[in-house]
Amino acid sequence: MRGQIHMKTYITRVNGLSMKNPMQYRQSMLLDIARQLGWMEMGIYRYPAEREEAGKRSSRLDGIIAGINMGDLVVVQLPTGNGMAFERELADHISVYGARVAFFLHDAESLVREGSRPMLREAVNLYNLAEVLIVPSYEMKQFLLDHGVCQTMKFVVQEMWDYTVNDRFLHTPSFRKEIHYADDEGFGEMDRWKYGIPLRVYGAMAKQGENMQRADLDPDEALSELAGGGFGLVWYQNADRLSSMAYGISFALSRYLAAGIPVIVPAGISNQRVIEENHLGMVVPSLAEAARRIGAMSGAQYQGYVRSVAGFAPALRAGYYTRKCQIDTVQAFYRQDAGKIPIPSREYSLGECTFSTSVLKESYGGGLVLSWEFRGKAEGFLICDTSGRRIYETKNMLQHYLRIEGCRKEAGFIVKAYIETLKGRLIVAESVPAYVYAESCRKPEVSLVIPVCNGEGSIDRCIDTALAQSFPDLEIIVVDDGSTDHTSAILEWYARKYPNIQAVHQENRGIPAARNTGIKRAGGRYIGFMESHDMLRPDMIGSLFRAIESNDCDIACTSGYEIHKDGYRECMQYPMKEDTAVALEAFLQMNLEEEGTWVVNIWNKLYRAALVKDHLFPEITGDDEAWTPYILSYAGRICYRNDLSYEHDRTVCDNQRIRQWTNRSKEELFRIYLKTVLFYLENANPHRIPLLKQLARKGVYEWGRVYEYADYEKLWEKIDKLYG
Repeated sequence: MRGQIHMKTYITRVNGLSMKNPMQYRQSMLLDIARQLGWMEMGIYRYPAEREEAGKRSSRLDGIIAGINMGDLVVVQLPTGNGMAFERELADHISVYGARVAFFLHDAESLVREGSRPMLREAVNLYNLAEVLIVPSYEMKQFLLDHGVCQTMKFVVQEMWDYTVNDRFLHTPSFRKEIHYADDEGFGEMDRWKYGIPLRVYGAMAKQGENMQRADLDPDEALSELAGGGFGLVWYQNADRLSSMAYGISFALSRYLAAGIPVIVPAGISNQRVIEENHLGMVVPSLAEAARRIGAMSGAQYQGYVRSVAGFAPALRAGYYTRKCQIDTVQAFYRQDAGKIPIPSREYSLGECTFSTSVLKESYGGGLVLSWEFRGKAEGFLICDTSGRRIYETKNMLQHYLRIEGCRKEAGFIVKAYIETLKGRLIVAESVPAYVYAESCRKPEVSLVIPVCNGEGSIDRCIDTALAQSFPDLEIIVVDDGSTDHTSAILEWYARKYPNIQAVHQENRGIPAARNTGIKRAGGRYIGFMESHDMLRPDMIGSLFRAIESNDCDIACTSGYEIHKDGYRECMQYPMKEDTAVALEAFLQMNLEEEGTWVVNIWNKLYRAALVKDHLFPEITGDDEAWTPYILSYAGRICYRNDLSYEHDRTVCDNQRIRQWTNRSKEELFRIYLKTVLFYLENANPHRIPLLKQLARKGVYEWGRVYEYADYEKLWEKIDKLYG
């Protein structure tokens, strides 16, 4: 009969520090949770070990490990505070007794910082004495493997810090527009806090100041204060500290969540995905953005965060992440495959994923704007500066525009596309670094006309995406149609800054008149139109220019997206072969056979300038409905690129349309439509009238069905008689 193995598991704890010391608090918490699994304490006293004689230190270490036997497991929490020489000898003594060692690395992420690199080799030599390493992230695991940790090392990843507390003493946070900071390190803007949102700092490092208060409280007292409401802040002192946060988790993060309040974290923190996918708080590129979002937040939005945190925090308060980590550590001692996570069988070629464009521009208001064009399949974008500091992350693969605050214009930025694997994120493509460069203006080949009236809320974004076009020979003509808000000042800033932008101001005469003003000033061989609330993808103009030139057409068009509050919807997709010239008769016939009236959109197209200059817009309401069939009737050929490169933002323009149409009677709406259809039938190319008549019949049917007004039927009878 085989004898039983009486294996014991020990975990170290440093003694002799105040419980206000974060290291003491964390190590004691881990010991308390370990005891629930039957683990035993191995106490280590903090003392000046570097001054101790070798013989005395050896005797001290023998006393520390006196209770262990062959086959026992010992989890050593690092750092002990007694130095690496002490820690190496401790590991050696444990091994001599036949026990097995795991190191629980509390702040290994500090080794990533430039200032800690001289210690890295010594740390790696120490870590290689263990059989198992407990690290805060897969990124940290890879960093250690890349810097000399044994390739056969077994790893356990600690996903989150716990913060054990009896939640019976907590209450539901109330909506407070304030920020709490309870980390053990300061951050760059703490002593010059300039934002209108109050900041409460817990610890002795803070100063009192305007809109900033200091509270020197122990962890339990701080928890009660935090639970009152507001946001918990995890931030960084400098770029070096931010880069290390991509490798390790913050204890303060769990303290805030255990208290029940949402968090604010910088983009790139190792727990970013957990925060985003569980709706635990805000991931922001800057504190200015955090303050702006808090200032605009409603009570209902805040309580949405609180409910999400309430569903997440019980596991932290009960210590389940630590318990799982400790169980995984014991299993790692006995499994050869511990920590060896297979990469999924999906294969990706970098050649299939490329960034064709990355552009950095200065934007109105002092920020920088980064734009990019990505082709291929990926699951997210990371934005880094050229030093490697991560500043933003998104899983919106349709995003192509990012406003960056708080960075000098000399900075450069890189966009990285990644996929998620079980082993971590795999970068499948990187853009070239984008920098702000001196602007020049060549003779324009394409003129982009943008009419605007009172568009201060969106015109800067519109112009930014136009400036980001990869096509170099583009002039942008923005016509201000009598704005009474700050639109004029915004346009003048852009016109002074960029030589390829014209800002034109006129009295309010309506959008079609503004378009005509832009057309008359256009110097390009081709003309395109854009609405002031919309966006262009960076390759749109270049793609349409190449298509219209290579196919010798009068018009080139592309597909696009409508942006709604619930997401993106594809639109303007035509049943045409791409990059192939099609006669206008065939194009109009396609529209008659398809549902909807996609022929009327003016802003997803590029037009031969001579054609447009000879056929200006009618200055009536519904000018796009009138002008598009009219201009098409004089064109010879059209071509199409299914690039999805125009973005029509309905979240902005729908509100304007509702205001414009809500108070109009059915009779007034009918008269608007009457003017549009009669315009193109009376002014169009006579050879195309039969097709336009069919188009009119389709439109009359659609409007009559929507607005339920009998005069639409009479209108068709009139059209049929006049143009029969």
